[in-house]
Amino acid sequence: MRTANPELQEQRRRQILRAAGRCFADKGFHQASMAEIAKAAGLSMGLLYRYFANKDALVMAFAELSRANSVALFEALATSDHPKRDLAGVVDAILGEVLDPALLRLQMEVMAEACRNDALMASLRREDALARDALLASIEALRQRGLAKPPVPAPALVELLNALFEGLTVRLAMQPDLDRERLAKATLKALVALVGIDSR
Repeated sequence: MRTANPELQEQRRRQILRAAGRCFADKGFHQASMAEIAKAAGLSMGLLYRYFANKDALVMAFAELSRANSVALFEALATSDHPKRDLAGVVDAILGEVLDPALLRLQMEVMAEACRNDALMASLRREDALARDALLASIEALRQRGLAKPPVPAPALVELLNALFEGLTVRLAMQPDLDRERLAKATLKALVALVGIDSR
């Protein structure tokens, strides 16, 4: 009996997710079929179903990956001795995600489907709560170490920061020619002030 290769399994998962992301962004959640996703990934239907049972499972994998990436950034920030520098990395990573036109279309598709699918929405909310908790813990850790002095309570600040970044997704749809470099600089300056980090 062949032993499973974790590295190959993870590579195939990411291969499938890239293909599914393109299909959902190009054709929409309902119009994109599992057969089209398998073809785009260069895999058989049988192999695809060994990794993902349906399109909802694919959407959840996107949400889990996004949450895991965010949590890793926030955990690194929590232990940073240079929070302004590392906050710039967080801004670049988040803007890289929310300002990507393909990811914009995918996010819109996912949210539209979740608004019609209670089970999917519940799962997305669980992932979102985990990311929010990680951001809150990061801000609190910086505050306790004397590296951040947020002017508002940390829970309210977390909601404000989430609203800021999620609003940028819609803003890109309305204003696709946004100057990303200028936006990144302005966003970092605002976050430094909001989190209460010494800007020197």
